[in-house]
This record gives sequence, structure tokens and C-alpha cells, in this order.
Amino acid sequence: MKRREIWGVALLTLAVPAAWADHAIYEAYRAAARDDLLLYIRIPADWISSWFRIAALLAGATGLLLLLPALVGRIARKIPRRIVGWTTAVAVAAAVPYFGLIFLFACLGAFGIGDTVKITAADGQSVLVTQDGFYGDSVDIYSEHDEHHYKWVRSAPEISGWPRVKDQNCRLDTASGELRLTCGVTTLVV
Repeated sequence: MKRREIWGVALLTLAVPAAWADHAIYEAYRAAARDDLLLYIRIPADWISSWFRIAALLAGATGLLLLLPALVGRIARKIPRRIVGWTTAVAVAAAVPYFGLIFLFACLGAFGIGDTVKITAADGQSVLVTQDGFYGDSVDIYSEHDEHHYKWVRSAPEISGWPRVKDQNCRLDTASGELRLTCGVTTLVV
């Protein structure tokens, strides 16, 4: 076995647990979303899932690029080797646009197309404010539910648009048992 083949097998072996982690974390994120919860572990869980998806795609594609030529080259007869080689090349050419789109959306998810801002009050309570990454017209507020989940409270069109929520120096205050989120000159009851 050549060094190239060893690296190909190693990278394919690495891609499997990365794909499994992507699937498991994304399913946990989706299960929480069905109950209006946001799974948040320092960053939203769908961002973490996207990082594992990128690792799985890169490791799997690189492993196949290292392994396939070596395997096709081991076919002893010339005609079957050429048929398998051309068929493999056509299959790879057909798969590249599909996996390119998956990779593009995984990168957008990993780098966060939107903003998620955690705002903590003086007493330790916190909220998450999410804003979509395109026009910024969709803003949602989540309050603490448990250690890793935040519960959807309300939409906040009052603070949507530009400047972005992350640029508005928002603060969270607790007054008479309720949370007040102040972003710029706008104050919202959470």
C-alpha cells in the first residue's frame, strides 16, 4: 500500500465521524426548533453542525481524490481500466456542482449568515437576539430556558434593519420582575 492510499483511507475514515457529528448536532438543533427552542452552545448549534459538514466534505473529497486513481490504476487490463477511469471521471464531474452547492451553504452556515447576539443583564439573566443576514428585517428574541436552550419569546421588528442589532450597543435590564431590552433609543419588554 502506497503512502497516497494510506492518506486516502485515513481521510475517508476521518470524514465518517465528522459526517455523523454533523448529522447528530443538526438533528438535535431541529428537534429543539420544533419546540420553539434554540440550541446554543456558545454559538448556535447549526453553526457547529456546518463546521462538521465542511470537515466531512473536505476530508471525504480529498480522500477520494487520493484513493480513486490508485484503485483504478490497479485494474490489470487496459480496456476495463479505461472504462472504469472514464466512468469515474464523468461521475466526479457530475457530482462537483452538487457538492459545491452543499459546501457553499455549509460555509454560509458556519460563518453565520445572520447575527446571534447574547446580551446579559447585571443579575446574570441573558437573552439571545437573532437577526437574519440579508436585509436584517427579521429579528427574534429568545430567553433562557435551560443550560443550552433558549426559548423563543417574540419577534422584534422595532429593532430590525440597519444599523444591525450587534452594532446598536444593546443592554438588558431587570425591573420589577421583567426584562427590558434597550437597543439604541428603543426599549422592548421581553
